[in-house]
Amino acid sequence: MHELNDPKRIAQCARIKDMIREIAADPAHKDDYYAKQRHHWKLSPTVPLSEIEAFEKRAGIELPENYVYYLTKVGGGGASPGTGFDVFKSEWESYDGLQDVSEQLTRVMTEAEWKERYGEHEYEEPGTIGLCGMDITYVAFLIVNGPMRGHVVYLDYDGDCAPMWPKGSSDFLDWNENFYSELLAGYAIDPTWKFMWQEPGNTKALIRAYQKADDLKYKKEVIWSFQKFETLPKAAEPFFASIQEPELRKCVEDIWEYFDKKARGGK
Repeated sequence: MHELNDPKRIAQCARIKDMIREIAADPAHKDDYYAKQRHHWKLSPTVPLSEIEAFEKRAGIELPENYVYYLTKVGGGGASPGTGFDVFKSEWESYDGLQDVSEQLTRVMTEAEWKERYGEHEYEEPGTIGLCGMDITYVAFLIVNGPMRGHVVYLDYDGDCAPMWPKGSSDFLDWNENFYSELLAGYAIDPTWKFMWQEPGNTKALIRAYQKADDLKYKKEVIWSFQKFETLPKAAEPFFASIQEPELRKCVEDIWEYFDKKARGGK
């Protein structure tokens, strides 16, 4: 039974809906890659809770609360961080596997750990609902069962790449809000595969994420996330100067080269 009376979630949904409206009204975003080809920043009507509960009864599950907030407060489909959310229908054709839990998606693993334990995954793992395409081979899925219920994960078509988890937060509503916040901040996240790989937030947020990271690969991705800025922020200069580990230093040098080339009119 969904009560949907959490003021923080209600406020978050309102922010997301306002951001989508602002983006949709801005001519600068009408040609954004997936918006132009697919959803045009349009939202489908919200879904009555009764329809959601009818779906849950047929499927034998209870959808994550954050997803239900979105469907009832923001929209039932359309605009999304990728190719667009399918319009929610209580009579979806298949409920296969929704009641199950994917062992691979019960916690976040490093790529090395995943390769050692599994090495491959199904196109659509049990206990997940497909949300939208994110690039040529990756699709965003919502986990509806297990410890990571309510979180988003990116799975590759071929099944031989480790599951990717959205940076910043994989919570469904946070994931949406981070995407639209990045877009409105003017950061380079279009096409949306860039959003998949980049840490959300301003310079301070990126530095904090780097300092908290234990995984070398994640630290590299945080450094590469600075490419989303129009120019290299001044606050990043002493941070970059402090990085001395050889592999990470190479990433820093590549970022410097990227901005230097950009300043000279290169791509």
